[in-house]
Amino acid sequence: MSTEKDDSQYQLRQNIEDLMNTYGDELTILAYSYVKNIEDAKDIVQNVFVTAYLQYEKFRGESKIKTWLYRITINKCKDFLKSFHFKRIISFGTDIDSKQTGQAADKNLLEKELSRSVKDEVLKLKVKYREVIFMAYYQDFEIREIATILNVPEATIRTRLQRARKQLKPILEQVVFTYE
Repeated sequence: MSTEKDDSQYQLRQNIEDLMNTYGDELTILAYSYVKNIEDAKDIVQNVFVTAYLQYEKFRGESKIKTWLYRITINKCKDFLKSFHFKRIISFGTDIDSKQTGQAADKNLLEKELSRSVKDEVLKLKVKYREVIFMAYYQDFEIREIATILNVPEATIRTRLQRARKQLKPILEQVVFTYE
């Protein structure tokens, strides 16, 4: 015999599972852009979904569910960065397919190295610039959506993007020039 409460709990678990499948990878990338460690990012996202499960009934629907999950993730990342636990070193690996040889392997290695260098430079930015670069260029959010997620005016987002690009431009030109 199933009660109404059991049915609603089952539906809630299904909703959270659907959200995990839909947004899990995106949120992990977002968390990684903050904490610069994939294992910590995965832990944070796991905590995000626990929070979403516990707070789901409080979600008022004033924004998209994706915006709500991004906001929770950003808050969890900021909490993590403030915590004593945060003492990690960023590490990027460059793996190339061992079956590739010659020019194809060289080109692939150079592309991966260039991509790693760009990521390194983006991750060196202050959080307020890094988060807007990530959302604008890696997640293709519009200015309006970023402003909603970060709870700041659209003009602030435009300014942060402009400043981030200005900081990245000389460094990226140097990086790109090195690989040409």
